[in-house]
Amino acid sequence: MRLADTYLLLAEAYHKSGDNGSAAQYINALRARANATPIAVAQVDMDFILDERARELFSESQRRYTLLRNGNWMERTMQHNIATKGKISERDKLYPIPQSFIDANLDKEIQNNPGY
Repeated sequence: MRLADTYLLLAEAYHKSGDNGSAAQYINALRARANATPIAVAQVDMDFILDERARELFSESQRRYTLLRNGNWMERTMQHNIATKGKISERDKLYPIPQSFIDANLDKEIQNNPGY
């Protein structure tokens, strides 16, 4: 785990708790290290934090899980990934449970995730 990931998770938590000043402080610590322009407290919102995560952690983190955690995977994937337009649905938020796992469970019947 990188310090940048920790700072961005902290900024997200501060933002969700209503403390955008602290969120901006941690975001600006990362931006200062990257010689980027500092942001104002008024600029802190979830979209900005997610964009900052994309810039800072490109190909280093599981973006899908971050977007699912924040409840905007479908929206942002459709908005920013032209290859997925019309190809994803609500069903795709969950992966299918492997049939081998379902078959191996003898004590209780396991249902697959909706849509699979």
